Amino acid sequence: MVALVAAAIRTLVIVFIAIYLPVLAAEPIAAAHNLPAEAKRAVSADRIYLLYVSRLACPYCALLEKNVLFPMLRNDDYLAWVDLHELSWEGGEVVDFDRHSRTAIEIISRYGVIGTPTLLFLDVAGNELTDRIIGYHSEDFYWHYFDKAIRKARKKLLGE
Repeated sequence: MVALVAAAIRTLVIVFIAIYLPVLAAEPIAAAHNLPAEAKRAVSADRIYLLYVSRLACPYCALLEKNVLFPMLRNDDYLAWVDLHELSWEGGEVVDFDRHSRTAIEIISRYGVIGTPTLLFLDVAGNELTDRIIGYHSEDFYWHYFDKAIRKARKKLLGE
């Protein structure tokens, strides 16, 4: 029985390390501090303001970061189209689009986000340009929907 429990613990540790170690070693995603200023900077360069809503203990967030967001941040093609910022559920005060300081949870609630990870594709005023992406299922399908959302949001942003 003890050997079985020890083997289960070893397996859990290996899975935890496999998921979280690449995330911990990667460059951090820029935290959202001032939504209108960050969105203005993005949109003035014809980029989508991509707001990533996360939680610290969210294993799906860790997988999304490892498999999609960190690779995206190393790809110049994506960087020309999106400006990624993270709004953590556990985050502190952030300047909202009405220029009032609010807690991250207040802003997350205003957008009606109820689960993580969630990606919001925003314009300069904080309006959603396309359907948000909620959750993370698999890398292959995620890239398809992610690319589709970026194309749709970019068309709307540029008035095409």
